[in-house]
Amino acid sequence: MTAVTGTVGGRRLGFGIGCALVNNLLVGMGTGIYLPMFPLRLDMMGESPAAIGLHAVSSSIGVLLVAPYMSTWLSRLGAPFIIAIGCAAAAVAASLMLLADDYWLWFALRLVMGCGLATHWVGSDAWLNQAATEKIRGRVLSFYIVSYIGGVSAGSAVLNQLDLSSDEPFLAMVACFALALVPLAAAWRAGPVFLPSSRAASLRMFRIAPVLMTAGVLIGLADGAAFALIPLFAILAGMTDHHAVWVMTSFLLGGSLMQFPIGWLSDVMDRRLVLILLALLAVVIAPVLPFVMDAGPLTWILAGFFGAGLIGMYAVSLGIIGRRFTGGDMAAANAVFVLCYEFGALTGAPVGGAAMDMIGAPGLPLVMGVASALVLIAAVLRGRRWIPKQ
Repeated sequence: MTAVTGTVGGRRLGFGIGCALVNNLLVGMGTGIYLPMFPLRLDMMGESPAAIGLHAVSSSIGVLLVAPYMSTWLSRLGAPFIIAIGCAAAAVAASLMLLADDYWLWFALRLVMGCGLATHWVGSDAWLNQAATEKIRGRVLSFYIVSYIGGVSAGSAVLNQLDLSSDEPFLAMVACFALALVPLAAAWRAGPVFLPSSRAASLRMFRIAPVLMTAGVLIGLADGAAFALIPLFAILAGMTDHHAVWVMTSFLLGGSLMQFPIGWLSDVMDRRLVLILLALLAVVIAPVLPFVMDAGPLTWILAGFFGAGLIGMYAVSLGIIGRRFTGGDMAAANAVFVLCYEFGALTGAPVGGAAMDMIGAPGLPLVMGVASALVLIAAVLRGRRWIPKQ
């Protein structure tokens, strides 16, 4: 927390990082309720896997709408204020979902929630990437991922204690997103300063690092399919609703706990090699998943390591951006990478749902495995051109 940079003192900036992590934990808890709840609730309403996957697209559309403007907003308003707007929007959208159990009403409100969560997401990425020095960037980002995924895991566990058919999950989401405003109020003047960056600078990122941004699309496709459809995949593989939620929890816990060694490795070795190892891990596990969905030890272990591979690829990519770009370009690169990631997530959920419609439960890991394999190929064959040596 002491090795930070910025125009304010390192101690204040370190306090800001701590507040950002607490905020991230609380938003993660709300998201942990939100992610598994919708596919399960829509399944109860009789919607098909393809329709459920399509429903998840609304959140990704929100990210696509917000991300192009984030670098400008961050430089003008600062990260704490922008993130607070996002948390408030998510809380309002979750509360309005109580009006009716309606597919299209929820679709529209998930779009609003997607805009709010995207504002939080890009703002938090940029805040912590800007605040950390290169020497400890991997570890700071690992705490960031752990705080979020740990919150998501806790939220999934809370959901397992709630009545899925009642209003309880929505009320819990509202509480989490509203409480997330408290640490932001404490850190109102403790965020880093972002230099102005034009939209032209954001568009330039596609020319400067095209393969890195393409990898972001592929990682987003795999993650989007996983976050939206893993509970439904587990049900189609023969598990109960109760165990399906715990598969998601294991996926998230594995992704969370493994971030510490992944962050340390990314600080001491070539991040391209770390990315290769994580993509390879996901490629190896994906085809095995449909055959271990029996609530035995291998179910939880492999789900956890699969989460480490998929979630770790995103964290390492953020570290690569922090190393390659500085100043206003870093915020622009973060925003463009998230834009690419969410474009992938936009297609991941419906593609995964359609694959399960066609071939059953194995369709989802097939989609995630193919996307991870393409990331692996990009990192091996073209990685040296877009990832500088450490």
